[in-house]
Amino acid sequence: MEFVDLLETSSMAAFAVFLIYLYKQQMARMDALVDKFQSQLENTRKEYKIDVEELRNRYDAVVANYNEEAKETRTTLSDRLNAVGQNLRKVGTDLSSLYVSHESNREEIRDLSSKVEQGIKIVQSMQEEARLKEIARAAAVRNTGDKD
Repeated sequence: MEFVDLLETSSMAAFAVFLIYLYKQQMARMDALVDKFQSQLENTRKEYKIDVEELRNRYDAVVANYNEEAKETRTTLSDRLNAVGQNLRKVGTDLSSLYVSHESNREEIRDLSSKVEQGIKIVQSMQEEARLKEIARAAAVRNTGDKD
């Protein structure tokens, strides 16, 4: 009852009680605002974490895609280089066999050329012999014709 008596007797006391009541209301409102702010801050942090995680997942997917493409490109390039290497080895082998064949043909041409030259010499000597025989026959016919 002292509190009620105090309120009834003094207007200052009533004003002090009013101020205390306002202070408590204000503190309750501030506590509610702080709690609400803390809750919003926590929600924002969670959303940020989710956003960062989604961004990392997308980044990881993009990097994995590029890595896969690079791997496929390297594999394709490696396969092409191997094929070119095989083709070059085949061309080298073909060129070697062609060179050997060319050298063999060159030797055969030389042999044939020398045989043709020998044949020409034989034909020339036969023609010369035939001419000499013709000359000898003509001379023999003249000699027999002069004796008659």
